[in-house]
Amino acid sequence: MRIYIVTDLEGVNGVLNFDDWCVPEGRRNETACRFLTEEVNAAVDGFFTGGATEVIVFDGHGSGGSIRGELLDSRAALQRGCKDFPVSYEEVDAVAFVGQHAKAGTANAHLAHTQTEEAVDFRINGVSLGEFGQIAYTYNELNIPTIFACGDLALTREAAELIPNIYTVAVKEGFNTPQGKDRKAEDLFNFESTAVHYPRAKVLADIRLQCMLAAEKFKNDPDAFAAVPLPGTSYSITAEYRRTSPRLFDLVGDLPERKITTASHTSVAEAIREFYAQREWTKPDGKFITEL
Repeated sequence: MRIYIVTDLEGVNGVLNFDDWCVPEGRRNETACRFLTEEVNAAVDGFFTGGATEVIVFDGHGSGGSIRGELLDSRAALQRGCKDFPVSYEEVDAVAFVGQHAKAGTANAHLAHTQTEEAVDFRINGVSLGEFGQIAYTYNELNIPTIFACGDLALTREAAELIPNIYTVAVKEGFNTPQGKDRKAEDLFNFESTAVHYPRAKVLADIRLQCMLAAEKFKNDPDAFAAVPLPGTSYSITAEYRRTSPRLFDLVGDLPERKITTASHTSVAEAIREFYAQREWTKPDGKFITEL
């Protein structure tokens, strides 16, 4: 039983805001990375106790280097970089998420976004998905189920809506109103930082327990973690974006708020690849973008 753990940083217990905790130059980033590694270690231990024979940890937060290798459980392998986004590694039996945040626009979420603060909503065949859903449905196409997720309470609810039998642990709870397209991208996280963080010792114990139970369930009933099917037999993406934050002007220019649409594809993975590789930052005169 090979378990693949996808990690992020915004959904970690004790990570309080973005600028201090989630970027390498942040004054609390080192602590955030340690907290993430501790949560991963709890998951690794739970999975091995539940019957896993191998665990691979994907260092998935955008800035990279967030898993502290010197602190990582010695039984786990560590990966950085994707082989073929959105499939980071496919020689596995099941997928889990640690430190994951909710999708853009989610009420009562902490640091909610979908890849970038510019995103207002991201939909595949009309179904709103965040980073969790994008990756989970891509693996689902390969008959690799997602069996566990931890992050803020809103993320656990989001995961259960897509995969009803998934095991989850909520590590904190946000108290923020949904941030619509009128919120400037550069201000988004300032309005999504209010949260209560659950007791850390209990969080780590719960992660270990739920990962053990998830592994045992998967071992005995591998079909139990089926995702709710997306509608249709081909897949296209429609997304709404805010005006680009000034921090990205040098990379992509000053783009207005806009709607982005992909072509129709035979797989979720192909639609996602087109969106992020060819469409996300296309100027409004492109074929697949129209200004709102």
